[in-house]
Formats: sequence, structure tokens, C-alpha cells
Amino acid sequence: MIWEGLTDRGICEELKDPARNGHRKVEELVAHFSEDKLVGWGWNPGPGRSPVPMPREELAAAVKKWVSSGAACPAE
Repeated sequence: MIWEGLTDRGICEELKDPARNGHRKVEELVAHFSEDKLVGWGWNPGPGRSPVPMPREELAAAVKKWVSSGAACPAE
């Protein structure tokens, strides 16, 4: 996973950087996390792999809340 070893701030900065997030605006991340088929694979990854440990709807709601509140990154 590309986020392995990153801090919460590092993940946040990567999500907000169009050069590293698929050229998306922050507002477009909501649809990406809630509708993208490749992202959805994380909840049904196939035999021998563990799915994402939280429901996709919960993740999408958290991303939406983060974006609507200004998408601030946490301090280091």
C-alpha cells in the first residue's frame, strides 16, 4: 500500500495533492472513495486477503465530513 509508513499528515497531504491523487480536486475525493470500483475492491479483495476494516459507507461519510470542514491536515 502506498500509504504504508506515512504519518496521518503525510497521508492527508498526499490525498490533497493533485499530482499524487489522480489529478483530483479535494471535493472529488468523496466520489472517488464512495463510488470508484478500484477503491471498492478493498472491501472484496479475494481469497487470502483482508478487506478494509471499516464499512465503505463509513469511510465515505468520514471523507465527506473532512472535505466539508475544510480538509485540514493534522499536525505532525
